[in-house]
Amino acid sequence: MSAAPQRLSPQRRVLLAAALFALVGLLLQWWRLQVLTASYDQGIFLQVLWNGLRGHPFESTLSSQLSTNVVHGGQWPALGYHRLGQHFTPVLALWIPLVGLLGIWALPVVQVGLMTGAGLVLHRLARQRLEPGLAAMLTIAFYGANAVLGPTWGNFTDLCQLPICVFALLLALEHRRPWLIALAALPIPLIREDTGVLLVGIGLWLAIRQRERWPVALALALYGGAWVVIVTNVLMPLFSDDNSRRFMVENFGQYIPGQEQASSLEVLRQALGQPLTLLRELVSPPGQTLRYLLGQGLPLMLVPLVALDSWLLMGVPMLGLLLAQGSNNPLSINIRYTLLVVPGLFAGTVLWWERHGQAFQSRRLRAVWAGCIALSLLFTVGGNPNRSLSFLIPDSVQPWVYSSPLAQWHHGQQAHQALQLIPAGASVAANTPLVPHLARREVLVRFPDGVTYLDRAGQERQVEWIAVDLDWFQRYGVAFRRDQRALERSQEQLRELAGRYGVQTVRDGVAVLQRDRADNPAARRALAPWLEP
Repeated sequence: MSAAPQRLSPQRRVLLAAALFALVGLLLQWWRLQVLTASYDQGIFLQVLWNGLRGHPFESTLSSQLSTNVVHGGQWPALGYHRLGQHFTPVLALWIPLVGLLGIWALPVVQVGLMTGAGLVLHRLARQRLEPGLAAMLTIAFYGANAVLGPTWGNFTDLCQLPICVFALLLALEHRRPWLIALAALPIPLIREDTGVLLVGIGLWLAIRQRERWPVALALALYGGAWVVIVTNVLMPLFSDDNSRRFMVENFGQYIPGQEQASSLEVLRQALGQPLTLLRELVSPPGQTLRYLLGQGLPLMLVPLVALDSWLLMGVPMLGLLLAQGSNNPLSINIRYTLLVVPGLFAGTVLWWERHGQAFQSRRLRAVWAGCIALSLLFTVGGNPNRSLSFLIPDSVQPWVYSSPLAQWHHGQQAHQALQLIPAGASVAANTPLVPHLARREVLVRFPDGVTYLDRAGQERQVEWIAVDLDWFQRYGVAFRRDQRALERSQEQLRELAGRYGVQTVRDGVAVLQRDRADNPAARRALAPWLEP
């Protein structure tokens, strides 16, 4: 009689989950780049780091296109624009050498690697307080959480650096070594201008739950809070007015009606003077807020929603998301902002289970928890976060928009071949799906917003090349009004530019044009049907 198969040990289950998470994440990121579903933000970060290799760190014409000078002032994107005026992210400089080594693949490797590492550090933290099986289950929940998978499978975000740093700090606090705590806390506010608020939350938690450690709590809160104030009110304005004229107004304009510019301190002061508005924004819209909270708590069996430690640790950044507005919905569980909440959510759950660990002995409870993780995975796949699963899930049901994996692959390969015509150092205008593949250059602007930029002397210049994926706009335009408008604008621009830019090739709707060159007759004929209204 053969022996019964042995179950994997908790440690091996965690390692298997981490390996599967990393493998799937890397494959999806590879696929996104192959079939053009990586988009504008991916290009911004790649250009920022690529410029760092050439002695111009944090410069980006792609970021300049989003600046208040362009959006509100009607100027052209400019060489020499520093992204630090939009988002203060000095820690990003760590990855500059990796971009030199891996090129376009550096950012996917960093993002998936850091998120995988975050789960392993969380497991180490959980093992300090929980028995091995429970610590493993909680870590597997991390790797199955919609709030983790969605951003990991999407465009690169600087916030992917946050979970591993916060878990490392909480682990250092467990060991009670001052130098280790200081070392772990140091990079957190440097990840982005708003990430210092997590240190405020950790300080608050420490002051309430471990009162004898109030000096450490005060130091963390002061460091995080003071850095946010200094960066947003002193350092970022040295580079541009984007934070005060764009982001404060766009995200918190409901507290400063009629104002075109406001500092973070001014927004805070005016918001505190409007308690009824604050209360309304906290719960509005109620359905979406509830879905967001349930989605965050689902892979943890909703434990964070009843765990005081989770609310203390995640409460401050969560408050910022609930009180904000903007075109990028801060309460979307699949985009970068959710990573501000994830560390406190999971760390607080560890502390809750430390006091209720006996409940984990119930086989039924473990089955329910496994079901919650499976449901979280199902919702993630069904939601097709960031179009990462468009080969599997339709982008729209009514009207129907779906491209098979084979069709997506063919289109991507045709686009890559078309882009090979463009020299490495040439200036380019390209539409969103082509941006990540052309970002390793000084001048790249978004088409159809224009073909003009300002050189370092402030003189207007025209890009040398245009690359536009008309098939992309046409494919998605039937369901998404924004893509339809972009298609119409692109067609209009290309008709106006005829004679100044010659069509060199058209492959599966991807057109490449060169300034001051005659048309390739076959390419011009191939483009003609794509320009028809």
